[in-house]
Amino acid sequence: MKLDTINRHFARFGVFQIRYRWVFIIALAVLTVIGMTGLSRLTTGDNMEDWFDEYDAIQINTDRFEALFGNEDSVLVLVEAEDVFDPEVLAVIRDLGAELLEKVPYAKELHSLTDMSVVSGSEEGIEVSNPFENGIPEAGPLLEEKRSYIMSRDSLVNMLVSDDCRETWLSLSLNNYEGENESVEMYAVGREAMDIITDPKWENPKYTLKPSGMAYTEYEEMLTIMEETQKRIIGGFIVVILCLIIFTRSLRGVLIPVLTTVGGIGSVFGYMARLGIPADSNMMTLPILLAMALSIGYAIHLVNAFKFQFHQSGKRKEALCAAVGETGWPILFTALTTIASLLTFLFTGIGAMRWLGLTSALTVFSVYLYVVLLVPALFSFGKDRVADNPAIFAASTDKGKTFIDRKFYALGEVLIKKRFPIIIIAFISIAAFIPGLFRMTVNMDYFSFMGKKIPYIARLSEMLNAKLGSLYSYTVMISFDESVSFKDTEQMRNLDMLREDLGALDFTKVSGNKPRVSSVTEIVKEMHRTLNGDDPAFYTIPDDPDLLAQILFLYEISGGGDLFNRITEDFSASVLQVELSGYDGNRIAKTVKDAETAARTRFPKANVAVVGIIASFVEMNNKIVYGELKSFAGSFLIIFLLLALVFSSFRVALIGMIPNIAPVLVIGGIMGYAKIPLDMLTMTIMPMLLGIAVDDTIHFITRILLELENTGSYRQAVLNSFGMIGKTLGTTTVILCAMFAVYSFSPVAMLFHVGILAITGMTAALLADYTLTPLLIFLLKPLGFERMK
Repeated sequence: MKLDTINRHFARFGVFQIRYRWVFIIALAVLTVIGMTGLSRLTTGDNMEDWFDEYDAIQINTDRFEALFGNEDSVLVLVEAEDVFDPEVLAVIRDLGAELLEKVPYAKELHSLTDMSVVSGSEEGIEVSNPFENGIPEAGPLLEEKRSYIMSRDSLVNMLVSDDCRETWLSLSLNNYEGENESVEMYAVGREAMDIITDPKWENPKYTLKPSGMAYTEYEEMLTIMEETQKRIIGGFIVVILCLIIFTRSLRGVLIPVLTTVGGIGSVFGYMARLGIPADSNMMTLPILLAMALSIGYAIHLVNAFKFQFHQSGKRKEALCAAVGETGWPILFTALTTIASLLTFLFTGIGAMRWLGLTSALTVFSVYLYVVLLVPALFSFGKDRVADNPAIFAASTDKGKTFIDRKFYALGEVLIKKRFPIIIIAFISIAAFIPGLFRMTVNMDYFSFMGKKIPYIARLSEMLNAKLGSLYSYTVMISFDESVSFKDTEQMRNLDMLREDLGALDFTKVSGNKPRVSSVTEIVKEMHRTLNGDDPAFYTIPDDPDLLAQILFLYEISGGGDLFNRITEDFSASVLQVELSGYDGNRIAKTVKDAETAARTRFPKANVAVVGIIASFVEMNNKIVYGELKSFAGSFLIIFLLLALVFSSFRVALIGMIPNIAPVLVIGGIMGYAKIPLDMLTMTIMPMLLGIAVDDTIHFITRILLELENTGSYRQAVLNSFGMIGKTLGTTTVILCAMFAVYSFSPVAMLFHVGILAITGMTAALLADYTLTPLLIFLLKPLGFERMK
C-alpha cells in the first residue's frame, strides 16, 4: 500500500474523531478521573528480592538460610570515641540499645559492649554472663577490671571492640519480616531506627554514632530517591512548559499538550495503584520523564502540521483532518517501535526491569492515545481564519516553508554533494567508540551507583575506612543430613580451618591483623580456653568429641545467647559470616566463588551455599549483563522486523537500523572509556535509546518515501524531506535532551549518568539520522526505482 493511501485513511479517521469529538472528550475525561483518583493509593518500594525469581538458586538458598537462622538483616551503629569504655559512652550504648530493642519493629536481640555474653571461669566451673549486667560502674578499678577482661577475649577484640578501644559496634538483630511487601517492612524498621538514632538527645562531643545495616541504609536510599524523584519530575514539567512555549508559541498549544501529558501519565499510575501494583522508587522517574518527552514530541508534530495546513487553507477542521492524515502513520509507527523496545525489559529476568518495561510501555501508549485523540478534538473548537496568500505560500514552500526549513534544504544539498567523505567520517567516528565497549563493567556498589555526594553514602564511606567499619558481607552456609553434625570434632575443626581460609581471601576485612570472619568456633575455643584456666594455648577446638559436646551443652545451659545464631539446634548446619573491606563488581565474583570452593573442599559431603548481600550483588551483576544482552537483542530484532514489515523491504530495515546502532555504540564506548558502570539504571539506556532513536529514522524514511512517490527522484525526495521535517526532527530531539537534562543536575551518580548518556546518545542518533539515513537511501535506492521524466 502506498503511503499517500495510508495517509488518506488517517485523514478519514480525523474526520470521524472531529465529528464525534464530544464522545472522545467525555470518554477520556471519565477514564482520567477514575485513574487520577487512584493516585492516592499509590505506594512505592525497592525490594531487592524482586531481582530474583523463586526458582533462582540464590533465592532458594536465601529462603533456606532464613528458615534455619532467621533474618540476615540487622540495625548497626558504629560508636566512635576517645575511649568507648568511658562510663558516659557505655551509658549511651546501653540506653540507645534498650530503646532500639523496645521500639524497632521485628527487633530480636541486642549485641553490644553493654549487652553481650562473655564466658568466664567461676567456683562452679564456667559462667556465661554480661559484664555490665548489674550496671555500669564509675571510672575506677572495677571498670578497669571489666575492660581488661573484655579486651583479653580473642573473640571480642577487633570484632566487637577495636584493640585501641576507640570503636565498638551496637548490633540489633531482626526477626523475619512477615508482611507481603518486604520493602515496606524494611522501611518501617529503618524509619523507626532513624527516628531513635538521630534523636538530638544522643548528641555529645564525646562520641559519634554512625548507623548502618540494610534496613537503615535502604530507608535512607528511599528517602534520597524520593526527594530526587520529586525534583526531577518538577524539573521535567518545567521543561515541558518551556518547550511548548518555545515551539508552539500559543496558549492553546501549551495547555492542550500539558493536559494530554498529565492525563496520560497520571491515569496509568492511578490504575496501577488501584490494582495494588507498587511503583519502583528507583525507576519511576524514567517512565514519567520518557512519557513527558514523547508526548510533547507527538503533540508538536501534530500541532505544527495543523498550523501549516491552517495557514494554507484557513479552515480549522479541514486543516486538522489533513494534519492527522499527514502525521497519523509516522506517529503511530514510532509509538509502536518505542513500546516494542520497552517491552523487551520483560525478558530480562529482573523484577525491577519488568516493572520499568511494562510501566514505560503503558505510559507511552497512554500519552499516544491522549495526544492523537484529544489534540485534534480540542483544537477543533474555534473559528476559521483567512488563508495566507497562495502565491506567497507556494513560493515559500519551494525549498521549505520557513527560513530554517530552507537552511535544512541547503544542508541536504551539501550532504548529497559531499556524501562519500561524510559517510566515511561517520563510520570512522563510530568505529572509534567500539574499543570502549570491551571496557564496560558491571557494578552494583552503593558508592558507584549512588555517589559520594549523597550524605549517607559519605558516612558509609567513612565507616568503611574505620578499623571496625564494614558495609558489605557474605555468609557461607554449610549443612549436613541427619547422620552428620558439627558435634563431630573433625567437622568443627574443618569449620575453623574454613574460617581461616575465608580470612585469607580478597576483600576480607582485617582489623588489627584479625580477619573479620564470625563463626561458632570462636565460642567453642573461648569455652575450651576458659575450662583450662584461661590459658591462651587452649584457644583451640578440643580433640575429644565428648568434651566438644560438653562445651556446647555447658554454653547453652549457662545462658549463652549467641550459639544458635551461628549453628542450628540439631547441630546439622552452621554459618560463617565474612565482613568485607570494600567492593569491586569485577573481582568480587571470584572471591565469592573462591569462598564456595573452599567450603566444598573442606566439606565435600555437605550442602554448601553462599548467601547475603554480596552474593546477591554477584547474581545481580550477572542478571544485568544477560538482561542487557537479551533486552538489546530483543529491541534490535523487533524493530528490524517492524521496519521490514512496514516498508516491505529487508534492505530498508537494514539501512534504517544502521544509524540507530551508531548511538548505542557511542554511549557504550563512552561508558567503557569513562568507566561508567552498568547498573540497574544505566542498563536501561541502550535498549531504550534504540526504541527512541528509531523514531526520527521512521519519520525521515516515511517522508522520503512520500516525496519519492510525488517527485519520482531520490535526490529531490531527500532534499524535500530535509526542508519539510528537518527542523521537526531537531525539535523533538532537543525536547528529549532537555527532558533527560534534568537528570544531569542530580547528585545521585546513577541519575547523573543516565542524563549524560541519554543526551549524548540522542544527539548522536540525530546526527546519524541527518547524515547516514538520507545518504544511504540516496546511494542504495532501496525504496524502488526513480521515475523517468
